Amino acid sequence: MQLRYLVALSIAVGLVVAVSIIVLTPGELSAFGSILGGGGSLLAVLWFSAGLRYQASQIEEQRKQFDAQFRHLQESSRRDSLLMAKDILEKAEHQAIAQNGKIKNISELLTEYTNFSELKPILESTNPSEVIREHSAWMKKEGAALQLLQGIKSAAEIYLRSAGTPGVDYTKPPDEFYMIYSFHFSSLPFFQNLSGTAHMLSELMFRLGPGRNAATIAFLAASAKSISPDIIKMDMLQADIDKHVENGYPLPAIAKEV
Repeated sequence: MQLRYLVALSIAVGLVVAVSIIVLTPGELSAFGSILGGGGSLLAVLWFSAGLRYQASQIEEQRKQFDAQFRHLQESSRRDSLLMAKDILEKAEHQAIAQNGKIKNISELLTEYTNFSELKPILESTNPSEVIREHSAWMKKEGAALQLLQGIKSAAEIYLRSAGTPGVDYTKPPDEFYMIYSFHFSSLPFFQNLSGTAHMLSELMFRLGPGRNAATIAFLAASAKSISPDIIKMDMLQADIDKHVENGYPLPAIAKEV
């Protein structure tokens, strides 16, 4: 609308100039010229201002278009990342079931894991063969749980990086990662199917952390005693033992003589 007024004003000024040239005498035209010159200057300023406003509106329109395209790309990226996450989650679920060997459905894994009766002989026995045997049974549960939570973590990392989620430490172990960051993704499609099992499993694994670590120490100590110390880096095992004791946790019986 303002552009129409400016065009009309320009035409009016042009008509005034044309009429003045025709009807005014040279003397009158000379006197009237300064007024026309001032009007022309004002008109030039108005056109310049209109040009600036037009450029600003064009820039704003381009910004809106860019924002819309950016949001579309973000949505496309998130949608694609969710589809990638879906494949990872399905694979992790199948691998966890296969790793355990007993369960038919991933929802059964929590019940299986809460029966951690193998930890008692692993931590209390001094018989290397018994410790190794019980540890092998325990790892069917522990390995399946880690397989599932690691898959969820990998899928979540793809989505969270795609969404630009700040402040996420991807070096956290799977159980701790899920406990801290699951509120970002657990209600999303595909993740939601595993959220109940994963939430309770991650919390249980985190709370059992000292016992799980002690079970690993016991297995390595039993292997060193029953087979040979040469198959294990004893300095690393000793460092694990020292750290476990420094943290205030009791050693498994079989590791006390290492």
